[in-house]
Amino acid sequence: YSGRIKKGQNVFNPRSKKRERVGRLLQLHADSREDVEVLYSGEIGAITGMKDTTTGDTLCVENAPIEMARIRFPEPVMFMAIEPKTRVDRDKLDAALEALMAEDPTCVVRTDAETGQTVLSGMGELHLEILKDRMLREFAVAANMGRPMVAYHEAITRRAEAGHTFDREIAGKRQFAEIRIAVEPLERSAGVEVEWQVRSTVIPKEFRSVIEDGIRDGLATGILARYPVTDVRATVIGGTSDTESSTDVAFRTAAVMALREAVMEAGPEFLEPIMAVEIVTPAEHMGDVLGDLNQRRGRVKEMQARGASHIIRAGVPLAELFGYATAIRSLTKGRASYTMEPELFDLVPKAVREELLNR
Repeated sequence: YSGRIKKGQNVFNPRSKKRERVGRLLQLHADSREDVEVLYSGEIGAITGMKDTTTGDTLCVENAPIEMARIRFPEPVMFMAIEPKTRVDRDKLDAALEALMAEDPTCVVRTDAETGQTVLSGMGELHLEILKDRMLREFAVAANMGRPMVAYHEAITRRAEAGHTFDREIAGKRQFAEIRIAVEPLERSAGVEVEWQVRSTVIPKEFRSVIEDGIRDGLATGILARYPVTDVRATVIGGTSDTESSTDVAFRTAAVMALREAVMEAGPEFLEPIMAVEIVTPAEHMGDVLGDLNQRRGRVKEMQARGASHIIRAGVPLAELFGYATAIRSLTKGRASYTMEPELFDLVPKAVREELLNR
């Protein structure tokens, strides 16, 4: 943005509060590179050997720190299971996935609590295919990958509350906890909030962290069909503890069970990712393209003429866009093109809901 950066110079990262030393400076020209001594503002180049710098960081001088607004990345909308081809590759796969996540904030890896599978999430079929290719090409890790699947979410439609009492004897010792939780829907993309409306005399403070962990884990693993619950506020509104028999395990279990019962009472529904699709097509193929969008549950928002071509902007569920690149080429004899990006999560129709419940 201003000034210049020199080979061997020390730069400052305001996010990590650490210095980094500039090793080599490279000027990039497509797939070729050229070593340079200095880069000026406005030029595009690369620095080698950075240890604590990641996507979205700002580099500056230490005596005049400045941090530019970070990039806001959309949530991943597609996922697939991934596993190493051999046991020997397990550690190599973990290291490769960590490296990919460090440089690509839209690449997310998690472990499914119920199946134990490693799940890789990204922005679409092409993104996942490129990640797979990079693992083989850059990290020499061969992996088996499942079929790409849409990353649905769950959400509630009304306020509800429920309580659960956990009172069992485990290994000869009584474990007791009682908790009451209220859930209410938030606006789209608001995420998850956990609040407290009980005094520490009702539920001691030492149990609050395990209760909150239980609530967040319960939301992350889903209620209807193991998709994460989002756009919800969970509030602890009551409970009972016992000085002798209340334990972390008891309160965590009671919290998860009370949460599940509250969500089931709150009209849970599925949310699906909707993509903003822009199609550029010759006028003679407009009818075919619009008919195909209609079959894919697409909602056309805008149509615009640009010379001999027409631009169609629509919102289309990601689940209906598998193989769309091939379909649009076939419809338009290869003359149309399209781009898409995540727009929002929206409620699924009843037919799709039933299909998801019966999987």
